[in-house]
Amino acid sequence: MPFGGPVDDTLREQGFRLHTRKFMLLKLQHQSERPASINSGLRLDRWNDRYFEPCAKLIYLAYSNHIDGEINDQYRSRHGALKFLKNIIHLPGCGQFLPTASFVLRYPGSDELLGAVLTSEVAAGVGHTTQLCVQPGFQGHGLGRALMQTSSEMLRNMHYKELSLTVTADNHAAVQLYEKLGFATLRSFTAGVWPR
Repeated sequence: MPFGGPVDDTLREQGFRLHTRKFMLLKLQHQSERPASINSGLRLDRWNDRYFEPCAKLIYLAYSNHIDGEINDQYRSRHGALKFLKNIIHLPGCGQFLPTASFVLRYPGSDELLGAVLTSEVAAGVGHTTQLCVQPGFQGHGLGRALMQTSSEMLRNMHYKELSLTVTADNHAAVQLYEKLGFATLRSFTAGVWPR
């Protein structure tokens, strides 16, 4: 919904479940921390279209039984996640996709992904993280942080000034990560889900 729209009561009356989303922004010129090191057994690669299917699987696994799987129905199946990926990479709805600032983590010799960060340009000098996810079982070990730092460092090297993202407020681990990285919440808004 548009920022500041006074629709929450009306949506609740119609049976929608409401979730607060945060729009966050990082001023890239203020961050100089080097990207966290990644386990030497993993490969960090730039996005390549050969990762469409493995990334769809990763998104599906990462959001299984997750609040964002309730909000975005495309996360609930591999087919839906693949459609989501194709939309953010091929269509301009989330900006112009930046493969140079988008990365995946995998084991050498395997295309199965352990993590991914996908980035777009939404305005001149402004990047937007369209997706950050880490496979269950590998979460909480700094992989998401390393992916975000690698992406933001690449944007900084490309002379971008800001990086934005949206996150569900109840996704406390993600909000804490972004705050530790220097993101500040500019606005909160409502995501409404109408149960079937």
